[in-house]
Amino acid sequence: MPGSKVPSIRSTRRSRAPRPATATESPPNSAPGTPDLTVDELAARTGVSVRNIRAYQTAGLMPPPRLQGRVAFYDAEHQGKLELIRDLRHQGFRLDAIRAMLFDTPDGAWSEYALISGLFSTTFFTVEKPQRKAISEMAAHWATSATPEQKARLNQNGLYRPIGPDEVEMLSPALERIGIQLAELDVPLDTVLDLQDKLIEHSRAIAKVYVEQLFLALIQNLASSAQGQRASGKAPDMRLTETMKSLFERLRPLAIGSVSAAFPVILQQEFDSSVQKAMKKAPR
Repeated sequence: MPGSKVPSIRSTRRSRAPRPATATESPPNSAPGTPDLTVDELAARTGVSVRNIRAYQTAGLMPPPRLQGRVAFYDAEHQGKLELIRDLRHQGFRLDAIRAMLFDTPDGAWSEYALISGLFSTTFFTVEKPQRKAISEMAAHWATSATPEQKARLNQNGLYRPIGPDEVEMLSPALERIGIQLAELDVPLDTVLDLQDKLIEHSRAIAKVYVEQLFLALIQNLASSAQGQRASGKAPDMRLTETMKSLFERLRPLAIGSVSAAFPVILQQEFDSSVQKAMKKAPR
C-alpha cells in the first residue's frame, strides 16, 4: 500500500532455516500457571495425533520438548504453535507452505497467533459459498469436453479445490458464471482460461501486499503486545483478540473494495491507450 508505514512481517526473518527438533534438557518456558504436558496430553488437548506431533517435530515445525529423565514435556508455547499448525492444515495449507509461514514468524508468538488463528478460515475473506462440480462438465458451455491440459489448469490455479478424481469445489461460483457469459459471446475456452490465469496472478500479488504489509503486521503487533504483558508477569489481555477481530472485520471490505474501485479506472485507461496506439498504426 503506497506510503504505508506498517512494518512488513518479513522483517522478522531469521538467517537460517528451521532444523529438525530433538528433545533437550533446556529449562521449561511455560507461561505462568500453565502445567507442562506429556505428548499424550498435548495430543488430547489439541486433537492432533501423537504421530503427527512427532512428524511435525521431525520436519522442524515444532520446537523440541523439555526432557525430564526419559519423559518429554510440552508447554504452552508448543501447544500454541501446534494449534496454529493444526488450523492451517484444516484450512488446506501444505506443510511446505506452513514451514514458510513459521519461518517468518517471531519466536515466542505462537500462543498469540493461535488465539487469532480462529479468526481465519477458508471463508474469512470470501463472500460466496463454494459449489461442487464435475471437471468433465467444466467445458460444457463451449459444447466440448475439457482437454487434459485444460483440466490441469483448472486444478492448479487456486480457484478450484480438488475433492475427487473428477470433481472440484468452485471457490468462486460468480467467476464461473462470468465464464459462461463469455462462452455465450463465443470467447474461446483457452482465452477465458488465459484471462482467468492473469486475473489470479495479479490478484494474488495485490492480496500478498495486503496480507504481508497490513494484516500480518497487525497480527505481529498483537503478538508483541501480548508477549510484553507476559514478560512482565501479566496474563495477555484476551480483549486484544476481540479488538483485532473487529479491526479485521472493518478492513476486509476496504481491501476487497479497493480492487473493485480501482479496476474500472485502470480498465478505461488501458482501453484508451490501446485505441490510441491502434489509430496511430492504422493506414491513413
